[in-house]
Amino acid sequence: MVKKVFDYVKKHHMINQGDRIVVGVSGGADSVCLLYVLKALSLEIPCTLLAVHVNHGIRGEAAAGDEQYVKETCLELGIDFYAFHIDVRGMAAVQGLSEEEAGRNARYQAFLEICKRNKCNKIAVAHNMNDNAETVLFHLLRGAGMKGLSGIEPVRSLKTEAGKVLLVRPLLQVERYEIENYLREEGITYRTDATNLTEDYSRNKIRNVILAYAVKEINSGAVRNINESALKIGEALEFIDACVADKYPGVVSKEKDSYFIKIEALGKEAEVIRKGLVRKVLGQLSGNLKGLEAKHVEAVLKLTKKQVGKLVHLPRGILASREYGSIRLFKKEETAEKEAGEGMSPIRPSIPGKCFIPQKGKFLETQILNYEKNMPIPKNSCMKWFDYDKIENAVEIRNRREGDYIQINSEGGRKKLKDFFIDQKIPKHLRDSQILIADGSHIMWIPFGGERMSERYKVDEATVKVLSMKLIDLEENRNDR
Repeated sequence: MVKKVFDYVKKHHMINQGDRIVVGVSGGADSVCLLYVLKALSLEIPCTLLAVHVNHGIRGEAAAGDEQYVKETCLELGIDFYAFHIDVRGMAAVQGLSEEEAGRNARYQAFLEICKRNKCNKIAVAHNMNDNAETVLFHLLRGAGMKGLSGIEPVRSLKTEAGKVLLVRPLLQVERYEIENYLREEGITYRTDATNLTEDYSRNKIRNVILAYAVKEINSGAVRNINESALKIGEALEFIDACVADKYPGVVSKEKDSYFIKIEALGKEAEVIRKGLVRKVLGQLSGNLKGLEAKHVEAVLKLTKKQVGKLVHLPRGILASREYGSIRLFKKEETAEKEAGEGMSPIRPSIPGKCFIPQKGKFLETQILNYEKNMPIPKNSCMKWFDYDKIENAVEIRNRREGDYIQINSEGGRKKLKDFFIDQKIPKHLRDSQILIADGSHIMWIPFGGERMSERYKVDEATVKVLSMKLIDLEENRNDR
């Protein structure tokens, strides 16, 4: 068994010379085996081991006995020992977690704390093939996608304040009976956690009832077979992920804190790639896919058939909305705060003169011209002429307000600005930040939203004076100096 573990460690480059490794040790068979095997491995690959034990404060004297046993074992092996006492039940109640999840969080907090204190670059934990089989079954019964069915990763990167720490699982290719046989042959004792023998937790039920029945009554090789199937799913997932990465730039774009999935481009891909693209965006938004399941991916994909404005609430504070030609995914609080902060203070440009529009990085240059019949009117989208004598109020550059409207024909027909934006298919989340040039509530020009100007101000045969407005880039403005 030890050779099998050594080979597996080397195959996945888990341990290198000079590594400083935190080893999670509960005192049970798996973690004690891991500690002894890593001690032996450290003679072949020089590295430093530090053992961390977490007392969950649940099992009273039994837990104290576990801690004492691990402490004595570390003393015997010459390994530094660290113990943490954490009220997991209290932690679960405060954070609204199950005791299982709270316990896991507590352990990893302790591991990372010791990594930080002692400048360790790796954490080793004792997951084995049985744990992997249990995880796959757990995910299968919950309705997970391919990622969940691919099982536990042998190596995973953890981001911390102090930098990257690798989580390694050296025992992932050995079954529990092999671990127990090794300990028995070596005369190594270990502790038994009585709570693992109960059926109080979901994972215990899978371990002690479902998987035990499968091994005894269906196939004695069930654990290994489940692991092999998970490995094959993982290989297929690697290929799919590579395809998704290749398609991603053509289907997904990012604007500030929002991701946009182009519906037409998405529809050209196979179903499995469509799901992969959505999963990738969700992972980019949240940092990982914890709490995000196959049903959430499906909910996003269903938006392609919904009307514009339809909104879906997802875990981790993520929202998905149906836009014109795309699906927008964003985090509600972060995006709302940023968009709220983007509202501009109104600017009253000097006429004639020049003013800067910081939201667009452009200058607006204004001039008063005497109009003569048959003068060529500019067709450039960055330059517009207005009948100066039809302007009734001080011209303002601003965002939209309640009551804004635009004249859409020469007969005086008006349209509310909101309706105009809808007709122009300007996404809802962009409407409040549109730059407008206004005469009171009458919108004269929407320079960055289709370049539409109001019909009221168009130059005609009766025009005497022209207000010329021209947008100038920063570079062009510098060259004019």
